[in-house]
Amino acid sequence: MAATTTTQLPTLRHEIGATVTPGDRLGLATRNKTTLIAGKGTYLRQGHVYASLLGKLCATKHQVDDNDNMEEDGDTWIISVQSEKSSSLNQSSYMNNSSTSICPEVGMLIVGRVTRVMRPTQASIDVVAIVPEDDTNQHNTTISSSTKQPSIIPLHEPFSGILRQNEIRPNSSLEVRIEECIHPGDVILARIHANGEREYILTTAEAELGVIQAICESSGCVMQPISWKEMICPVSKVKEGRKVAKPRQMTRTV
Repeated sequence: MAATTTTQLPTLRHEIGATVTPGDRLGLATRNKTTLIAGKGTYLRQGHVYASLLGKLCATKHQVDDNDNMEEDGDTWIISVQSEKSSSLNQSSYMNNSSTSICPEVGMLIVGRVTRVMRPTQASIDVVAIVPEDDTNQHNTTISSSTKQPSIIPLHEPFSGILRQNEIRPNSSLEVRIEECIHPGDVILARIHANGEREYILTTAEAELGVIQAICESSGCVMQPISWKEMICPVSKVKEGRKVAKPRQMTRTV
C-alpha cells in the first residue's frame, strides 16, 4: 500500500528545505526504524549522510512495490540536495554539475570544507569538489551574487586534505595564527599543492584563494567580506578574522 501523506518526516540535523553546503552532515543512515538513502547531491560516509552540493535539503519517501513486505520494518527516505542556481540566501552559491568519481590531482583548484583546526600548525579539509581551471578567470573567488558564478564538479565522496600554517597566506610565516584565518565549517577555495602520505597538501597562498563562505556562530547568517582578512555578520555586525578569497569587486563590499 502506498505511503500516506501523514507519514512523519525523518529526523535530520537540518530542516527540510534549509540551505546546506558541501560537507554538511545531514543525519544517521540508520536510526531507530528509519533508514536514509543517499540521493542526488549527497554521499554516505561512516554511517552518516553528507551533502556534496550547495542547495536545498529534500527528503522523499522511498516507494516500495506492493509485493514488498518491508513497510512494517520502518520508513526509508531518499535524502537529496537540490541545487540553487540563484539563491538570495547564500551569496557564494554555485551552479553544480553532476558528481564525478575522478580523483583530484596536484595543481587543481578545489572546493573544500574545514572540518578541524589544529592550532597552531594546520587544519583538516574535506575536498568536496573540483573547480575547472577554465572558470578561474570568471570566478576570481567571487562572493558577490551579482557576478557570474562558476561551475563546479562535486566529487562522489570527499577526499582528505590538509592546510598548513605556512600555506595559508602569500609569504606567510610562523607568525600567522591559523585560527584567525579559517574556522571549522568554512568553505574554502584552494589549490592542491602536493600529495601527502594520506591526504592532499593544500594551499590558499594566492590572492584569489581562501574562505568563500563562513557562517556566523551567533546568528547563523552567511558572513560578508570587508577586507582580505576580515568578515562581518550582516545581522549581529560581529567581525571575525579570515583569509578571505579575493572577490572580483572587493572595494564595493560594505
